[in-house]
Amino acid sequence: MTTTQREPHQDPTALGPLEPGTSQRVGARRRVWDIAWTATCVLLALWAVLWAVGAVRGAAYAWWWSGCGAVLLVIALWARQSMRRNALRPVR
Repeated sequence: MTTTQREPHQDPTALGPLEPGTSQRVGARRRVWDIAWTATCVLLALWAVLWAVGAVRGAAYAWWWSGCGAVLLVIALWARQSMRRNALRPVR
């Protein structure tokens, strides 16, 4: 056997090829979307909390910015939950 030839994977839990149309590719895409939505929700929550702290300290228009962050957070959480719910559906 030469060094360029490889034996097929014997481990059934090993990640297969990430070619278009494979279940591993779909799963990887779903994981990336889940990570992206989670990061977005964390950033929006941080934004809303920091502006609320600024409002308590007396910053101008801070309650307005905190409210905007809270509304965007709710929308992002809804989109993330919808994405996760759709991920449970079988792949066609």
